[in-house]
Amino acid sequence: MTSVALLVKLSWRNLWRNPRGTLLTALALGLGLALLLISLGLLDGGHEQTIADGVRFGPGHVVVQAKGYQDTSSDDLLLTAEEVSKVQAFLKTEATDRLVRGVSPRLLATGLLSSSANAAGVRIVGVIPRDERNVSLIPERMVIGTYLNNDSPSAVVIGADLATKLEVKIGSNLVLMTQALRPDGAGAKDESEEEMHTTLLRVSGIFRTGLLAVDANIINMPLPAAQDLLGVKDGQVTQIALLLKQEGDSSRVAKALRAQLTRAPVEVLTWRESIPMLAQILGLDHAFNYIMNGVILAMVGLGILNTILMRVLERRYEFGVCKALGLRPRQLAVMVIGESLALTVISLTLGLGLGLSVDYYFATSGLDLRLLFRTGLPPALVFDPILYSQLSLDRIVWSVSIVFMMATVISFYPALKAARTDLPDALKVL
Repeated sequence: MTSVALLVKLSWRNLWRNPRGTLLTALALGLGLALLLISLGLLDGGHEQTIADGVRFGPGHVVVQAKGYQDTSSDDLLLTAEEVSKVQAFLKTEATDRLVRGVSPRLLATGLLSSSANAAGVRIVGVIPRDERNVSLIPERMVIGTYLNNDSPSAVVIGADLATKLEVKIGSNLVLMTQALRPDGAGAKDESEEEMHTTLLRVSGIFRTGLLAVDANIINMPLPAAQDLLGVKDGQVTQIALLLKQEGDSSRVAKALRAQLTRAPVEVLTWRESIPMLAQILGLDHAFNYIMNGVILAMVGLGILNTILMRVLERRYEFGVCKALGLRPRQLAVMVIGESLALTVISLTLGLGLGLSVDYYFATSGLDLRLLFRTGLPPALVFDPILYSQLSLDRIVWSVSIVFMMATVISFYPALKAARTDLPDALKVL
């Protein structure tokens, strides 16, 4: 025990024989850990933010729609009023209500939107304004005017790119032309249903999401007005979008809904099933995360190895003297490992302080990606130009543990070199 305590004391004193070099080395290694923590926080934050924005521009964390709609995208496939009632009743139960943030029934169709200057094909989304505000990001991205309300049945909100193409502004009149839907199981259409239906709408708001597919194609209008225009009766809708409080509950809620609607001709999909492209992009994002973390860890490991090995090679004469005084090879190895572990602990402390400080800034103020682009952020790059860090406690513990274990393993090689110091050669002085 006395021998071990003496070796620990020697290791600590050796470490501070050159305090400037020790601190610079610890700071350099600490920067590696700080960089790892910052990158993990930003990458995890970007991952969660992409999911959150993707589902709110799309069909939510969980979507209920008529069976076959995901494969065919046929607007004639509608949910019946009875099926809508079953879903809404189930979502009002105490077990489910605490998991759900918002529910929005939607009626989807295609049409032709015309102004006095131009015309464009659009995707019609009939919504209940109050419910859609809790699910979609479009109401939060209004740049001019206001979102829909129940007092204006003829109101419509359109994207900024679509408004530019049609050369319209707030208060402008638009004509929407479409064909009546034929719900699944309905009889043959009569002559009135085969004709095109038109309605006059007034622009109440213009939104900008940064996504061309949304800003140039999507329009929102009140659900009752959309149902009247499309000839949909009895409160039928295309889908019911659910936004949950936590993305991790998607599978759980979807499974419960499937059990509730076993006999109904509907499909209940999580966001991974309804937006497969987003799931694939996030899979690539995970792979990139692993590669990035591996590169950073390799840099940190090489830095630790280079630092400790150089310290050992510079002290061959010292180790020769220690051996001449009776210090055994195993004791020399323990002394070097002790030095490296002490240096690692100091580095981890500095790295944690620096990394968590920068991560806290990015978690509260965010990283504005618009600073990287002079002409603006590419729409296809991210949904939100401000990226917020989300660094969990598990990530912090994982990072510190990996770096510590890696430093411990790497220190064995320099320790072995010190233990194998050849006594006659080590004591030669040129």
